[in-house]
Amino acid sequence: MTSQYRRPDVRQEEDHLPWRRILAIAFAVIVIFVILGAWSWMILRGREAALRASGRTMEHAREGFEPRGVVAGVDQRIFQRKETGEEGFGKLLNRRKREELGRFGWADRERGLVQIPIEDAMGLVAEESR
Repeated sequence: MTSQYRRPDVRQEEDHLPWRRILAIAFAVIVIFVILGAWSWMILRGREAALRASGRTMEHAREGFEPRGVVAGVDQRIFQRKETGEEGFGKLLNRRKREELGRFGWADRERGLVQIPIEDAMGLVAEESR
């Protein structure tokens, strides 16, 4: 079927895409994306530093890090220090108490109370209960 409205003096133009304009817009979008990504990363790092208890970055916080004496209300000096191998206050106290529990001596001379090793005391209590 042919159209009766066909005009020989009207000609269709060739399709041309403006490739330079399309590439320029794509490049601009990528640049804007990278800039906004870097900006949001900087905002995030700043917010993390503001919320960190020390207010410093983790790299600066690790420099010169020394174990503190009290952490969250717990005296950390009672534990053995792995890096130096020295005995902490708690282990030293436990060792002294075990030595004290393992020897004979006077608990109270005026009242006539003696101290005997804990193993012997447990054996005596077990014999009395039979």
